[in-house]
Amino acid sequence: MKSVVIVGGGVVGLFIAVRLAKAGARVTLLEAEGEHADVFGPGASIAAAGMLAPLDEAVSAHTALAFESYDLWRHTHAGTPWADGVRFDGGVVIAKDEVDAYGYERAASQYGRRARTLSGSDFRRRTGLHTKVGGAVFLEDEGVADPERVLSGLAMEARALGVIIEYHQDVANVTATAALTNEGRVYEADLIVLSPGAWATDKLKAAAPALARVTAGKGHLVSVTLASELKPNLHGAGFYIARRRQDVVIGATMEPGRYDRRVERAKVDQLVAAARLVLGDEIADVGRAWTGIRPMSPDGWPMVGRSGEVLVAAGHSRNGWLLAPVTAEIITAYVFGADIPERWAALSPDRFNEKPKNP
Repeated sequence: MKSVVIVGGGVVGLFIAVRLAKAGARVTLLEAEGEHADVFGPGASIAAAGMLAPLDEAVSAHTALAFESYDLWRHTHAGTPWADGVRFDGGVVIAKDEVDAYGYERAASQYGRRARTLSGSDFRRRTGLHTKVGGAVFLEDEGVADPERVLSGLAMEARALGVIIEYHQDVANVTATAALTNEGRVYEADLIVLSPGAWATDKLKAAAPALARVTAGKGHLVSVTLASELKPNLHGAGFYIARRRQDVVIGATMEPGRYDRRVERAKVDQLVAAARLVLGDEIADVGRAWTGIRPMSPDGWPMVGRSGEVLVAAGHSRNGWLLAPVTAEIITAYVFGADIPERWAALSPDRFNEKPKNP
């Protein structure tokens, strides 16, 4: 039986733990923070909006992988302790013009997905909002996960599968087969998987050089109350709105290189103003605001694979929630020595070491 120690108990680490346990591995997960995290702590997962939005404004070479991970969310959530924490009501993009709307339709069809332009009445029926918009597009394959509910449910699922979860275990250093905590505890295993978010120490970076490429991306979010019940996610210029299990949030700013967690009123006002420019009085009340620190890779896509003598699952940038399931599949393939399809191998940390080809 393979034994694995995972460092990092965010959504990526927990998905990996569950998937490895289902595959027959003996898994220990080490998390520096406590079990009941909140949005004001250092964890990126709990502070995120939980968006599951595979079709971004810019289609990339990895967009197909984003849809693959979205499909995993849909296919695996039923019967889990966290099933009530996810919804798949689609997304509505407020289009700039007809050309913009057609671009989304064409991009969706490229991946065998459906998107369609909404009339004004369609928009109101689809979103529950009464705002008049010039044009909008409905994206069928989109959803949202409630971070608090899903993280707690994943931990329950992991424990039921035999995973040992150790909270308040801050890992100081690792070798190929052991993790050493700041308290001097040693956890040994056949393989070590590092998923530390944006908070890797210098010693972890020395053990897994790919982690040195991860930088911080601070993002503000704010809770709001809407006059009407929003159904799908809503995307507009400079903002998105998501209705989660128990709240509605507007997100999110992007501030590269920022590790501080201070909430800046100007950034919050910027988000709310962008949303109110479109929705007006549909935003009935503005509540608390917070920040999250995203672990950013150089190209915005995660590094998943071997780095040094360990495995890493790092740098998920804005798509940690969306890409957690497919990341778990890839890590599981590496752990058990399975073939790595080209689409998965494309996320290897080695991609940043390749020399540019001559023109």
